[in-house]
Amino acid sequence: MSERFLEHTWNGTPMSRDEWLDAMASIGLQYKFDSPHSGASMHSGRCAAKHAIVNLDIAWQSVAPIRHRGDDGDLFVQVIKSGTRWIEQRDGQTFAFGPGDMAVVDPHAWHNASVRERTRMSILRIPRSAFKERGLRDRFPAICRPDPASSDVCAVRDFVLYLTSQAGKASEATLTRLAEQCVDLMDVLLDDRSGPVLGRSNVVTVRRAKQLISRHIGDPDLSVERIAAELNMSTSSLTRALHASGLSVMRYAWSLRLEHAAYRLRADSSHGAIKAIAYQCGFTSHAHFSRVFKARYDMTPREYAESHKTIDTLQEPFDRQNGEE
Repeated sequence: MSERFLEHTWNGTPMSRDEWLDAMASIGLQYKFDSPHSGASMHSGRCAAKHAIVNLDIAWQSVAPIRHRGDDGDLFVQVIKSGTRWIEQRDGQTFAFGPGDMAVVDPHAWHNASVRERTRMSILRIPRSAFKERGLRDRFPAICRPDPASSDVCAVRDFVLYLTSQAGKASEATLTRLAEQCVDLMDVLLDDRSGPVLGRSNVVTVRRAKQLISRHIGDPDLSVERIAAELNMSTSSLTRALHASGLSVMRYAWSLRLEHAAYRLRADSSHGAIKAIAYQCGFTSHAHFSRVFKARYDMTPREYAESHKTIDTLQEPFDRQNGEE
């Protein structure tokens, strides 16, 4: 077998089989080759802020999640483009995913995925926190398999495929906006119509409110009245629905603003950038932003940014290999 056939590439960089396995292990995935039939592999990944967009082309390999990470982790939204992928769950059930099929995979739930013949897939790796922010379920003890016969699921699938097709073409800013729109559509894939009607109604209201707040997080004029108007409901109904879930509308909005600001501060700590981040996250006063940020994180925005700059410098060699299974 020629060396060319055995060549594996990671974001355009050729590597050996062992290097390929190490690269996958660095992102929490334990890959194995089926030696008699192993072939070439290709991983092409692009970051879009908190998300990772990946196109994967592999054959005769299997993978299981490595449970050694202390963070909350990501969820994987996968679309099979060609070939077949088998996923075995802890209970022994095995499912086959063919062209056009989607899966939402939780690496916290043990599973073993494998491919035989050459299989191409596109993957969107989404922080678990993004699901929580939108009021979506973020834990999956079993593989979530959206109904491929649903026209809505097909529409979301095509949107995910469009996003992944733009990796390497569109700017990171545009990819991030597209990825956020994809996440806003995840409720279509996770739709669960079980349970009491009233309970479902409250869940839907909370989810829609969280999505709207997330999209308008930089608007300083965001209010309970405006959110209720955009959801076509009364302020009392909106407040009651969120209270049933232990939430306050504007308290949630301010908390989300601080979380977005903290995430952006980890990328840029210059004085001008800190002020810009405050305004872009919906704060009209830099002094107010600094005060509430310190109350939340026990340090000023600048101290927070500087502390994470040190951590990021130490982790930089590992972050260069950020990607997906």
